[in-house]
Amino acid sequence: MAEPERVCPLCGAPVAVPVGPVFSGRTGMLWARRQFEERLYRCAEGHVYSVREERGRGGTRITREGHESLEGWLRTRTGTAPSARPPGL
Repeated sequence: MAEPERVCPLCGAPVAVPVGPVFSGRTGMLWARRQFEERLYRCAEGHVYSVREERGRGGTRITREGHESLEGWLRTRTGTAPSARPPGL
C-alpha cells in the first residue's frame, strides 16, 4: 500500500500512530470487483482517519476520510443502528 500523506485531513496535525490491522476485501458487482486495503491512523490531536487504496480495471485510487473517533469510522462502515440479534446467531 502507498504511504499516506503524513498529516490529518481534519486538523493538519502530524500522524502519531497507525490504529489496528489493515482491513482488506472486495467491493462492487461480480463483473467489476475492486480490491481494497484500508488503514486507520490517529493524529496527534486524537482524530482518526482512514487511507483506502482501491485497485481494479480502471487503475488505483487512493482516498482519505477523516473521522472524529474510531467509533465514528465503525458507524460509517457498519451502519448507525446496532443489530438486535446477538452475535453468532
